[in-house]
Amino acid sequence: MTTSSNFIPISIKYGNTTYHMHLDNQLNLSKLEQFNMIANHIHIPSDRLKLIYKGKRYTKENWQDLLLIPNMIFLSIGEQNEDETDISTKDIECIIQQMKVDRNTAIKTLKLYPNVIDAILYLGNK
Repeated sequence: MTTSSNFIPISIKYGNTTYHMHLDNQLNLSKLEQFNMIANHIHIPSDRLKLIYKGKRYTKENWQDLLLIPNMIFLSIGEQNEDETDISTKDIECIIQQMKVDRNTAIKTLKLYPNVIDAILYLGNK
């Protein structure tokens, strides 16, 4: 058995983007770890990721039911994580706590309004 047989090529479509990856299929890797690898690769938290294959929806709860074969193409559903580059983690946490919003909403708002006060006012008037 060659090393390459431990990896299964798959494709994941998200919007207009198609992600290609070689999913590790070694016996010592759990199905949950596989699902988390996919989630990390396409930047969607595993608890919000849904993958559709041949009309069936797969989440981390039922991923172990799927028999992986090479060149599978999945449709992914879930909100991708926003890029936090150049945004203070303290500011993000402040917005989350003050306005009771999710992390992506806080990041999007801070991109529009880098000043925390302005971001809070924007969300408060929304």
